[in-house]
Amino acid sequence: MSKATMVGNEQSKGLKMLLVAVICLGLNWPGMKVGLEIVSPLWMVSLRFILSIPVIALFVLLTKHRLPRLNRKDRSVILVVAFFQFILSMGLITVSLQFIPAGTASILIYTTPLWMLLIDTLWYKQKAPSKRLILTGISTFGCVLILFGSGQPGAWIPLFGMLLASALWALAIRRVSFHQWQGTVIEAVFWQFLIAGIVMLGIAFVFEGIPDFASYSLRDWALLTYIGPVATGLGFGLMVAAGPKLAPDKIVLISTLTPIIGYVSSVVVLNEALLPMVVAGAVLMIAALLVNGLPRSSLKILTKGR
Repeated sequence: MSKATMVGNEQSKGLKMLLVAVICLGLNWPGMKVGLEIVSPLWMVSLRFILSIPVIALFVLLTKHRLPRLNRKDRSVILVVAFFQFILSMGLITVSLQFIPAGTASILIYTTPLWMLLIDTLWYKQKAPSKRLILTGISTFGCVLILFGSGQPGAWIPLFGMLLASALWALAIRRVSFHQWQGTVIEAVFWQFLIAGIVMLGIAFVFEGIPDFASYSLRDWALLTYIGPVATGLGFGLMVAAGPKLAPDKIVLISTLTPIIGYVSSVVVLNEALLPMVVAGAVLMIAALLVNGLPRSSLKILTKGR
């Protein structure tokens, strides 16, 4: 088998992994919305990670032929991501999701480019290229349309809660971007899930008490299994595994399907209303994400075609 064939096979495998991950994570938005009728938000976050830990451990076992190890030089970034992305951000997402449509939430969480621009400009004093400024401006305008289109009385606080969750997610992403991993990323995800699951378990126990798990039906457990091991464990695991096999621009483009699947599936499964301003805002935000993910060669072809 030639080297080109082997590379092609690896890319094909990575593409399939990423597509499955994106579908799992996209469908998880209506899943979480329904799940909040079964379990309280803090317990959902805790169960989401705790139930996913065996899946991530299995990923490590299959790929590394050993149990997960914690590299000392990765500890600080593991703690930062666990705290900002999985405890604070996921906690805010789940709490806010009780009060706003799942489709709207799935789009708003992808305001990370706006927060990344602010972090880079204000904190790191970087000068952003014009393309990034324009696309972020379009995305921001789309976000404003969504906020005004879905800002019914009582929904403003959870809507801004989703934006804060996105900002916290962006902080974690930026911290990771400056880190050189000594261990593997999938092992880092294992420890992040373990830390987040244990911390959220304690918080849920204090603030929400112990749920009556005995009263849960098979359907309830099936839904929690999807939210945890399937969407979170398999979804994140496949996304991490696909990373080294694909170019960054492909990962960005395919990942853009997540909010689309989240929005469409929420409308179909939950019969959420298609509000014109929200749809317009979603189109602008997703279009900005798509263009941002396109390589320069593709953009030149599109421009020449016009």
